[in-house]
Amino acid sequence: MSSHLPTKQPVTCAVCANESKHRPPRHITRRELPELDGRPEGQAFSNLSLNLHVCPTCGYCAEDLSTAHPSADDVVRSEAYRALSNGLGRAIAVRRALRRVMLADATADRDDAVSARLLAAWVLELCEKAKPARQYFSEAADLMLATPPPAHWEPSGDVDWKGWRGLQRVDVLRRANRHGEALREVARVREVRTSALVERLLTFEEAAIAQGDTESRTVREGLGIGPRTGNQEPKDPLLAYLLGYYGQHLTDMERRAAFLETYDTDAGPRWATDHPQVLALLAEGKEGLARHLERRLLAEHPDTVVINRCPKCGVLARTPSARQCRACPHTWREPSH
Repeated sequence: MSSHLPTKQPVTCAVCANESKHRPPRHITRRELPELDGRPEGQAFSNLSLNLHVCPTCGYCAEDLSTAHPSADDVVRSEAYRALSNGLGRAIAVRRALRRVMLADATADRDDAVSARLLAAWVLELCEKAKPARQYFSEAADLMLATPPPAHWEPSGDVDWKGWRGLQRVDVLRRANRHGEALREVARVREVRTSALVERLLTFEEAAIAQGDTESRTVREGLGIGPRTGNQEPKDPLLAYLLGYYGQHLTDMERRAAFLETYDTDAGPRWATDHPQVLALLAEGKEGLARHLERRLLAEHPDTVVINRCPKCGVLARTPSARQCRACPHTWREPSH
Protein backbone atom coordinates (compact mmCIF):
# COMPACT_ATOMS: atom_id res chain seq x y z
CA MET A 1 0.00 0.00 0.00
CA SER A 2 1.49 3.33 -1.01
CA SER A 3 1.76 6.16 1.49
CA HIS A 4 1.23 9.79 0.67
CA LEU A 5 4.21 12.01 1.35
CA PRO A 6 3.38 15.45 2.74
CA THR A 7 4.17 18.41 0.52
CA LYS A 8 7.44 20.20 1.09
CA GLN A 9 7.03 23.49 2.89
CA PRO A 10 9.38 26.51 2.93
CA VAL A 11 11.42 26.78 6.14
CA THR A 12 13.71 29.62 7.15
CA CYS A 13 16.93 28.41 8.75
CA ALA A 14 17.38 29.79 12.26
CA VAL A 15 21.17 29.85 11.81
CA CYS A 16 21.75 31.44 8.39
CA ALA A 17 18.24 32.87 7.67
CA ASN A 18 18.12 31.25 4.21
CA GLU A 19 14.96 29.52 3.06
CA SER A 20 14.69 25.95 1.81
CA LYS A 21 11.85 23.46 1.37
CA HIS A 22 11.40 20.35 3.52
CA ARG A 23 8.70 17.82 4.28
CA PRO A 24 7.35 17.83 7.85
CA PRO A 25 8.95 15.15 10.07
CA ARG A 26 7.23 11.80 9.86
CA HIS A 27 6.11 10.19 13.10
CA ILE A 28 5.06 6.64 13.84
CA THR A 29 1.34 6.59 14.60
CA ARG A 30 0.56 2.87 14.53
CA ARG A 31 -0.02 1.05 17.78
CA GLU A 32 3.34 -0.67 18.22
CA LEU A 33 5.35 -1.47 21.30
CA PRO A 34 8.89 -0.03 21.24
CA GLU A 35 12.23 -1.72 21.39
CA LEU A 36 13.58 -1.88 24.92
CA ASP A 37 16.19 0.80 24.24
CA GLY A 38 13.39 3.19 23.22
CA ARG A 39 13.47 2.94 19.44
CA PRO A 40 9.98 2.58 17.93
CA GLU A 41 9.53 -1.03 16.81
CA GLY A 42 9.96 -1.49 13.10
CA GLN A 43 10.86 2.15 12.48
CA ALA A 44 12.23 2.39 8.96
CA PHE A 45 15.76 3.60 8.28
CA SER A 46 14.39 6.61 6.41
CA ASN A 47 12.22 7.64 9.37
CA LEU A 48 15.20 7.51 11.72
CA SER A 49 17.54 9.48 9.48
CA LEU A 50 15.48 11.68 7.22
CA ASN A 51 13.46 13.30 10.00
CA LEU A 52 16.63 15.33 10.48
CA HIS A 53 16.54 18.12 7.93
CA VAL A 54 19.68 19.86 6.72
CA CYS A 55 19.92 23.46 5.61
CA PRO A 56 21.55 23.33 2.14
CA THR A 57 23.24 26.69 2.73
CA CYS A 58 24.94 26.40 6.13
CA GLY A 59 24.50 22.69 6.98
CA TYR A 60 22.48 23.19 10.18
CA CYS A 61 20.76 19.90 11.05
CA ALA A 62 17.54 19.58 13.08
CA GLU A 63 13.98 18.26 12.98
CA ASP A 64 12.85 21.88 12.80
CA LEU A 65 15.32 24.17 11.03
CA SER A 66 13.35 27.24 12.08
CA THR A 67 14.54 26.95 15.70
CA ALA A 68 18.09 26.77 17.05
CA HIS A 69 19.98 27.09 20.32
CA PRO A 70 22.20 30.22 20.46
CA SER A 71 25.28 27.97 20.38
CA ALA A 72 24.26 26.37 17.07
CA ASP A 73 25.92 29.04 14.93
CA ASP A 74 29.38 28.37 16.41
CA VAL A 75 28.94 24.60 16.07
CA VAL A 76 27.83 24.80 12.43
CA ARG A 77 30.83 26.99 11.57
CA SER A 78 33.35 24.71 13.29
CA GLU A 79 35.80 22.57 11.31
CA ALA A 80 34.71 19.42 13.15
CA TYR A 81 31.09 19.95 12.12
CA ARG A 82 31.99 20.71 8.50
CA ALA A 83 34.08 17.56 8.36
CA LEU A 84 30.77 15.69 8.61
CA SER A 85 29.18 17.59 5.73
CA ASN A 86 29.88 15.18 2.88
CA GLY A 87 28.88 11.63 2.05
CA LEU A 88 26.70 9.55 -0.20
CA GLY A 89 23.91 7.05 0.40
CA ARG A 90 23.44 5.87 3.96
CA ALA A 91 26.60 7.67 5.02
CA ILE A 92 24.51 10.87 4.81
CA ALA A 93 22.28 9.55 7.58
CA VAL A 94 25.29 8.76 9.78
CA ARG A 95 26.67 12.25 9.30
CA ARG A 96 23.31 13.81 10.10
CA ALA A 97 23.06 11.80 13.31
CA LEU A 98 26.61 12.70 14.39
CA ARG A 99 25.97 16.38 13.67
CA ARG A 100 22.90 16.09 15.84
CA VAL A 101 25.12 14.85 18.69
CA MET A 102 27.47 17.84 18.31
CA LEU A 103 24.59 20.30 18.37
CA ALA A 104 22.99 18.63 21.39
CA ASP A 105 26.24 18.70 23.33
CA ALA A 106 26.57 22.44 22.75
CA THR A 107 23.21 23.09 24.44
CA ALA A 108 24.25 21.37 27.69
CA ASP A 109 20.81 19.72 27.70
CA ARG A 110 21.49 16.24 29.08
CA ASP A 111 18.20 14.72 27.92
CA ASP A 112 18.77 16.07 24.42
CA ALA A 113 22.31 14.67 24.43
CA VAL A 114 20.96 11.24 25.41
CA SER A 115 18.33 11.33 22.63
CA ALA A 116 20.94 12.40 20.06
CA ARG A 117 23.30 9.57 21.03
CA LEU A 118 20.55 6.96 20.91
CA LEU A 119 19.58 8.17 17.44
CA ALA A 120 23.23 7.96 16.37
CA ALA A 121 23.51 4.43 17.80
CA TRP A 122 20.37 3.26 15.98
CA VAL A 123 21.44 4.75 12.65
CA LEU A 124 24.98 3.33 12.95
CA GLU A 125 23.54 -0.07 13.81
CA LEU A 126 21.26 -0.02 10.79
CA CYS A 127 24.32 0.81 8.70
CA GLU A 128 26.03 -2.28 10.15
CA LYS A 129 28.56 -0.25 12.12
CA ALA A 130 28.33 -2.21 15.36
CA LYS A 131 31.42 -0.92 17.17
CA PRO A 132 30.69 2.83 16.91
CA ALA A 133 27.00 2.10 17.63
CA ARG A 134 28.03 0.43 20.91
CA GLN A 135 30.18 3.47 21.73
CA TYR A 136 27.16 5.78 21.42
CA PHE A 137 25.01 3.42 23.49
CA SER A 138 27.71 3.57 26.15
CA GLU A 139 27.88 7.37 26.04
CA ALA A 140 24.08 7.57 26.32
CA ALA A 141 24.23 5.22 29.31
CA ASP A 142 26.83 7.42 31.04
CA LEU A 143 24.58 10.45 30.65
CA MET A 144 21.55 8.50 31.89
CA LEU A 145 23.40 7.29 34.97
CA ALA A 146 24.56 10.83 35.73
CA THR A 147 20.95 12.03 35.80
CA PRO A 148 18.99 11.56 39.06
CA PRO A 149 16.01 9.26 38.42
CA PRO A 150 12.71 11.15 38.22
CA ALA A 151 10.12 10.81 40.95
CA HIS A 152 8.01 8.76 38.54
CA TRP A 153 9.84 6.52 36.11
CA GLU A 154 7.11 6.22 33.53
CA PRO A 155 6.31 8.40 30.48
CA SER A 156 3.38 10.79 30.95
CA GLY A 157 2.33 9.23 34.25
CA ASP A 158 1.11 6.06 32.47
CA VAL A 159 0.54 3.40 35.12
CA ASP A 160 1.27 0.64 32.61
CA TRP A 161 4.86 1.80 32.25
CA LYS A 162 5.85 2.70 35.80
CA GLY A 163 9.58 2.05 35.82
CA TRP A 164 9.97 2.37 32.03
CA ARG A 165 12.77 4.96 32.15
CA GLY A 166 14.75 2.79 34.52
CA LEU A 167 14.12 -0.22 32.28
CA GLN A 168 15.41 1.75 29.30
CA ARG A 169 18.62 2.52 31.25
CA VAL A 170 19.03 -1.21 31.90
CA ASP A 171 18.64 -2.00 28.22
CA VAL A 172 20.99 0.73 26.99
CA LEU A 173 23.65 -0.59 29.41
CA ARG A 174 23.03 -4.12 28.13
CA ARG A 175 23.35 -2.95 24.54
CA ALA A 176 26.63 -1.22 25.47
CA ASN A 177 27.91 -4.58 26.84
CA ARG A 178 28.05 -3.18 30.37
CA HIS A 179 26.23 -6.12 31.92
CA GLY A 180 27.37 -5.75 35.53
CA GLU A 181 26.09 -2.17 35.64
CA ALA A 182 22.89 -3.27 33.92
CA LEU A 183 22.20 -5.78 36.70
CA ARG A 184 22.82 -3.16 39.37
CA GLU A 185 20.37 -0.88 37.57
CA VAL A 186 17.77 -3.67 37.61
CA ALA A 187 18.00 -3.69 41.41
CA ARG A 188 17.66 0.13 41.51
CA VAL A 189 14.52 0.06 39.36
CA ARG A 190 12.97 -2.59 41.58
CA GLU A 191 13.40 -0.31 44.57
CA VAL A 192 10.46 1.66 43.19
CA ARG A 193 7.12 0.03 42.62
CA THR A 194 7.07 -0.96 38.94
CA SER A 195 4.11 -2.03 36.86
CA ALA A 196 3.53 -5.70 36.12
CA LEU A 197 4.65 -5.10 32.53
CA VAL A 198 7.95 -3.53 33.55
CA GLU A 199 8.61 -6.23 36.16
CA ARG A 200 8.14 -8.89 33.49
CA LEU A 201 10.54 -7.00 31.20
CA LEU A 202 13.15 -6.65 33.95
CA THR A 203 13.10 -10.43 34.33
CA PHE A 204 13.59 -10.73 30.57
CA GLU A 205 16.54 -8.32 30.78
CA GLU A 206 18.14 -10.41 33.53
CA ALA A 207 17.92 -13.52 31.34
CA ALA A 208 19.37 -11.65 28.34
CA ILE A 209 22.24 -10.28 30.45
CA ALA A 210 23.01 -13.76 31.80
CA GLN A 211 23.41 -14.93 28.19
CA GLY A 212 25.72 -12.03 27.30
CA ASP A 213 23.12 -10.71 24.84
CA THR A 214 23.75 -7.24 23.37
CA GLU A 215 21.26 -7.43 20.49
CA SER A 216 18.23 -5.21 19.98
CA ARG A 217 15.20 -6.63 21.78
CA THR A 218 11.61 -5.46 21.71
CA VAL A 219 8.94 -5.12 24.37
CA ARG A 220 6.94 -7.71 22.43
CA GLU A 221 9.82 -10.19 22.77
CA GLY A 222 10.14 -9.43 26.46
CA LEU A 223 6.45 -10.11 27.04
CA GLY A 224 6.43 -13.17 24.80
CA ILE A 225 4.01 -11.57 22.35
CA GLY A 226 4.67 -12.40 18.71
CA PRO A 227 5.36 -9.63 16.17
CA ARG A 228 2.42 -7.95 14.52
CA THR A 229 1.84 -9.37 11.05
CA GLY A 230 -0.81 -8.86 8.39
CA ASN A 231 -4.17 -7.28 9.15
CA GLN A 232 -4.15 -5.47 12.49
CA GLU A 233 -7.94 -5.29 12.87
CA PRO A 234 -9.38 -6.98 15.98
CA LYS A 235 -10.58 -10.52 15.36
CA ASP A 236 -14.07 -9.84 16.73
CA PRO A 237 -16.17 -8.75 13.67
CA LEU A 238 -18.36 -6.32 15.62
CA LEU A 239 -15.36 -4.65 17.24
CA ALA A 240 -13.58 -4.34 13.88
CA TYR A 241 -16.77 -2.90 12.33
CA LEU A 242 -17.19 -0.30 15.08
CA LEU A 243 -13.54 0.73 14.94
CA GLY A 244 -13.56 0.92 11.17
CA TYR A 245 -16.71 3.01 10.75
CA TYR A 246 -17.26 4.76 14.09
CA GLY A 247 -13.81 4.82 15.68
CA GLN A 248 -13.98 8.62 15.95
CA HIS A 249 -16.60 8.21 18.69
CA LEU A 250 -14.44 5.96 20.90
CA THR A 251 -12.66 7.26 24.00
CA ASP A 252 -8.90 6.85 24.38
CA MET A 253 -9.44 4.09 26.94
CA GLU A 254 -11.88 2.23 24.67
CA ARG A 255 -9.47 2.44 21.75
CA ARG A 256 -6.65 1.24 23.93
CA ALA A 257 -8.69 -1.72 25.11
CA ALA A 258 -9.67 -2.60 21.55
CA PHE A 259 -6.07 -3.13 20.46
CA LEU A 260 -4.69 -4.59 23.69
CA GLU A 261 -3.06 -8.00 23.67
CA THR A 262 -2.34 -10.62 26.33
CA TYR A 263 0.88 -12.20 27.49
CA ASP A 264 1.40 -15.49 29.32
CA THR A 265 2.15 -15.68 33.04
CA ASP A 266 2.40 -18.58 35.48
CA ALA A 267 -1.20 -17.82 36.43
CA GLY A 268 -2.36 -17.85 32.80
CA PRO A 269 -2.88 -15.16 30.11
CA ARG A 270 -2.91 -11.56 31.35
CA TRP A 271 -3.96 -8.38 29.61
CA ALA A 272 -0.92 -6.20 28.92
CA THR A 273 -2.10 -3.38 31.15
CA ASP A 274 -2.43 -2.34 34.78
CA HIS A 275 -4.96 0.39 34.02
CA PRO A 276 -8.17 -0.30 35.99
CA GLN A 277 -10.45 1.43 33.47
CA VAL A 278 -9.08 -0.60 30.57
CA LEU A 279 -9.30 -3.83 32.57
CA ALA A 280 -12.91 -3.02 33.43
CA LEU A 281 -13.73 -2.58 29.75
CA LEU A 282 -12.15 -5.99 29.04
CA ALA A 283 -13.82 -7.81 31.94
CA GLU A 284 -15.79 -9.91 29.42
CA GLY A 285 -13.09 -9.98 26.76
CA LYS A 286 -13.03 -8.27 23.38
CA GLU A 287 -16.53 -9.57 22.62
CA GLY A 288 -17.84 -7.92 25.79
CA LEU A 289 -16.07 -4.71 24.85
CA ALA A 290 -17.76 -4.79 21.43
CA ARG A 291 -21.19 -5.23 23.02
CA HIS A 292 -20.51 -2.33 25.40
CA LEU A 293 -19.46 -0.09 22.49
CA GLU A 294 -22.51 -1.07 20.44
CA ARG A 295 -24.87 -0.12 23.28
CA ARG A 296 -23.07 3.15 24.02
CA LEU A 297 -22.74 4.30 20.43
CA LEU A 298 -26.36 3.51 19.57
CA ALA A 299 -27.53 5.37 22.69
CA GLU A 300 -25.31 8.42 22.16
CA HIS A 301 -25.30 8.64 18.35
CA PRO A 302 -28.63 7.15 17.19
CA ASP A 303 -28.80 9.30 14.06
CA THR A 304 -25.38 8.38 12.69
CA VAL A 305 -24.43 4.92 13.97
CA VAL A 306 -25.88 2.00 11.99
CA ILE A 307 -25.34 -1.60 13.12
CA ASN A 308 -26.20 -3.25 9.82
CA ARG A 309 -27.21 -6.88 10.34
CA CYS A 310 -28.84 -9.32 7.95
CA PRO A 311 -32.63 -9.28 8.52
CA LYS A 312 -32.73 -13.05 7.93
CA CYS A 313 -29.82 -14.58 9.88
CA GLY A 314 -28.62 -11.64 11.97
CA VAL A 315 -24.97 -11.74 10.81
CA LEU A 316 -23.24 -8.36 10.75
CA ALA A 317 -22.85 -6.93 7.26
CA ARG A 318 -19.45 -5.81 5.99
CA THR A 319 -20.36 -2.11 5.86
CA PRO A 320 -23.15 0.14 7.20
CA SER A 321 -24.56 0.46 3.67
CA ALA A 322 -24.24 -3.19 2.54
CA ARG A 323 -27.42 -4.91 1.35
CA GLN A 324 -26.19 -8.47 0.95
CA CYS A 325 -25.35 -10.93 3.73
CA ARG A 326 -21.86 -12.38 3.79
CA ALA A 327 -23.06 -15.52 5.61
CA CYS A 328 -26.28 -16.46 3.80
CA PRO A 329 -27.62 -15.70 0.30
CA HIS A 330 -30.14 -13.14 1.57
CA THR A 331 -30.19 -9.68 0.07
CA TRP A 332 -32.32 -6.72 1.17
CA ARG A 333 -31.77 -4.38 -1.74
CA GLU A 334 -34.80 -2.40 -2.90
CA PRO A 335 -36.19 -3.88 -6.12
CA SER A 336 -35.40 -1.92 -9.26
CA HIS A 337 -38.37 -0.55 -11.26
